Amino acid sequence: MSKTPDPKLDPNNEAYWKERGTTRPKIVWEKLTNSNNMETFRTKVPGGWLVFVCQEYRDCGGSFFYPDPTHRWDGSGAHG
Repeated sequence: MSKTPDPKLDPNNEAYWKERGTTRPKIVWEKLTNSNNMETFRTKVPGGWLVFVCQEYRDCGGSFFYPDPTHRWDGSGAHG
């Protein structure tokens, strides 16, 4: 017999956030422009950006952290 977890201890439950007097954080993804069949998104996080890259049809992808404490990166890439 499995015990039902306490919703106030589960960060995926709204009761968790209500118990702490706050609301669930919202992540806003900004889509960046690409020149191929890849899609790139970024969102501000403490100390920089969380970047998500995937194929246009979502077959594969990955994410990484781009350090930029002042969030000055304009989203463009450097080509050399």
